[in-house]
Amino acid sequence: MSKKGGQQNLEPEYLYLRVRAGDSINTNALAPKLGPKGIPPRKAAEQIQKVCKDFSGLKVTIRVTIIGREFTVDVMPTASTLIIKALNEPPHEKSADFKHTGNLSLEQVKEIARQMRHKSLANEFEGVVKEMLGTCVSVGCTVEKKSPKEIQQKIKNGEIIIPDEEPEEVEEKEN
Repeated sequence: MSKKGGQQNLEPEYLYLRVRAGDSINTNALAPKLGPKGIPPRKAAEQIQKVCKDFSGLKVTIRVTIIGREFTVDVMPTASTLIIKALNEPPHEKSADFKHTGNLSLEQVKEIARQMRHKSLANEFEGVVKEMLGTCVSVGCTVEKKSPKEIQQKIKNGEIIIPDEEPEEVEEKEN
């Protein structure tokens, strides 16, 4: 639909942003993206902070869904964000070369894999678990007090069996 003649665009528009949860969001950065769509940047920043409070101190991807002049904010956590959150580390300085030294259980990795299954291209759940173990390598944490590469090798060799699970249907929120 065209916006001429007072008609509003009823097709959803999506805006993806990467923010550090818990920090104040610069409304000056949001204004050029949201202002032309009729959304007050301050109101959007408040909504983003409210939605991201569970991920305080972590960088998260958020999706702003805009329909007409209404908007909703959803958190779209990445695998690394979920892994770092599962480590329950205290807040630290913002540094690009910070290594996370915590330890996760294989069950925690499986739970993260269940959450990320809809984003994965793996055909089987075992492949998704291996992807999460690879992310553990890049984050720098251990799994079951071992290198995630060792756990991957044990899965590949059949020493650790990951039962296949049916992917859960992901329902899109309708507003």
